[in-house]
Amino acid sequence: MEKQKIILVDDHTIIRNGLKELIEKLGPFKIVGEYGNGLELIKVLPLKVVPDLIIMDIAMPEMDGEETMANLNKQGNKVPVLILTLNQDDAKMIRLFRLGVRGYLQKNCTASAMREALEEIFRCGYYHNEFLTRSLMANEPSHRKNEQQTILEQLTDREKEFLKHVCHEKEYTYDQIAGLMNVQHRTVDGYRESIFEKFGIKSKTGLVLFILRHNLLEHL
Repeated sequence: MEKQKIILVDDHTIIRNGLKELIEKLGPFKIVGEYGNGLELIKVLPLKVVPDLIIMDIAMPEMDGEETMANLNKQGNKVPVLILTLNQDDAKMIRLFRLGVRGYLQKNCTASAMREALEEIFRCGYYHNEFLTRSLMANEPSHRKNEQQTILEQLTDREKEFLKHVCHEKEYTYDQIAGLMNVQHRTVDGYRESIFEKFGIKSKTGLVLFILRHNLLEHL
């Protein structure tokens, strides 16, 4: 089995060494790069070996996790980012989430929690746990509404119709959705791929989570 390539960004060498040893024992994962802060990572972009995941600390010298995420976005980064942190500042975590972070883990997490996070991100594009859920619930309603509106503005009417069928309680297949929309299967594939590209989603499961997380269903 081909191993998933991971980059570590943390200013503590001992933590990076520990993470490397742990992660490579958890499954088909390989650490292909290590950086002491965000600036070190940004300086070497574009990377010769493109990773499948970046695991990054929030609090770092030179360039912290939030600034690094903003810089990665400016450079068109499509690699998922998992944040490791001891910081429980909900406002900061929400800002990072809006910048595209795919999940959070506390630095004192168990090995099983780390394995679950890695597997979930590689399976559906996101990792959801109580740490992240608490932060999302603390987000101000006005901010949620603005983010929701931004997403809706990026969707065409037919893409919205497609998403409504995807989240239906009958769990329609893509073939069934094509029939309901009176289009060919490849047209439905086009809707799906367009949405995946716009929002960095990898799977049907990730798509459903995205819809539910942003409370989009009532607006479709």
